[in-house]
Amino acid sequence: MKTRSRLLFLLILSALVLIFSYASCNRENEGPGAITPDPQIRPRGTAAGNPVSATIPSAGGELKSGDGKLLVKLPAGAVSAGTVISIQPIENTLHPGRLTAYRLLPEGLSLLKPVELIYTYSDEDIGGTVEDALFLAYQKNDGVWSFMTETNLDAANRKLTVTTDRFVDWAPFALFRLNANPDAVKAGAESKLSIEITDSYLLAPEHKERAIGKSRPLSDKNKLSNWKLTGQGNLSVSQDKSGATFKAPTQFAGAANVTISVDLNRIIPEDTLPRIRLSQPLQLYKRVRFYQETYFIATAGTDEISFPAHYFVHQDGILSVVGAHKTSSGTPSISLMMGVGTELKSRVYPWNEDLKDGTGVMGYVLTLTDGYISTHACDDVASPGAVAAEVIEEDGVTFIQGEFNGRVYRNRDCDDDFSLPIQGVFRVRAR
Repeated sequence: MKTRSRLLFLLILSALVLIFSYASCNRENEGPGAITPDPQIRPRGTAAGNPVSATIPSAGGELKSGDGKLLVKLPAGAVSAGTVISIQPIENTLHPGRLTAYRLLPEGLSLLKPVELIYTYSDEDIGGTVEDALFLAYQKNDGVWSFMTETNLDAANRKLTVTTDRFVDWAPFALFRLNANPDAVKAGAESKLSIEITDSYLLAPEHKERAIGKSRPLSDKNKLSNWKLTGQGNLSVSQDKSGATFKAPTQFAGAANVTISVDLNRIIPEDTLPRIRLSQPLQLYKRVRFYQETYFIATAGTDEISFPAHYFVHQDGILSVVGAHKTSSGTPSISLMMGVGTELKSRVYPWNEDLKDGTGVMGYVLTLTDGYISTHACDDVASPGAVAAEVIEEDGVTFIQGEFNGRVYRNRDCDDDFSLPIQGVFRVRAR
């Protein structure tokens, strides 16, 4: 009986191997639906900032990540008694790892009811891709990341939502993306553009989760067309249309952006579509920045400002990036202060009520009596948003470059709720 059972098992196994071998040979192998030999195993992300925590009672509750982008909502009855949960920002090992990932703690928390994860995506998330290609993904204990095909997309409010019982590592994930390497270049330099797609390991189209395989360049010229440059500079397209090269102009002031676009034609096989709109022709857009050696450019409210004086100072564990200029009425300036510790680090620093390791504070000064800061003094409310700072070493010189966004509050008294949206980009060197 045991021998018969073993033979039956081997026959079934052989049949399955033949079926999947046939499917992999006959399936269109040029999209994220293609079957790969194995999902890719990736390392666990390390901590990339301080966790936020809250005690959730049995009646339910919610917790938002420090950067304000991920919301965890526990319904009534999800936990039987008051339970401390945390969201820890971590390094994103899901290629290309451009965006923050999150570790839900305690890991493996036993839930009596599923919870909702709501991720609010930004321009950074969809840069080079389209909203319909965005999903939420989680990492299993074996190191494999899987994305949830039933991620609900609310494009009007820019939200991705999943229902899950997994307290593990989560991150936003795009099936494909137009990349620029690098995405910021000096005057006269070049950036190489290509489309990267990620294969997903799939046994059946109706699966709610798909393990993520390797990323690779899209090279089918029949699926790519109409490369286009909007802005200054020059764009040359490769002969097979699989990529393009942008060359920045040599003469310009400060810094500027160009937009490069390309049309895609049905790059995902019809039988593996996680969202029906992905079957339609798509257009991808990628922003590339070009710059002189240093700059500090910002928008405060409706005022666009280019600060001629700009620099960084690293002292006593604090990195300060400053842009300023003198006028007849004072010295307007923007100061970005980040808690980096003894070593300069490339990371995202969310605004916080206090300046701590891994967080930041932003100040905007118009005159000696007219100043703003990223925290409301009376309500202890920190601005949403963050500063993303990158440490660059070029020819023995250290530069800090990045971008920031948020809101600054006037703080004249507790009833003063006036504030300004503020955003900008910078590339500075030590004073």
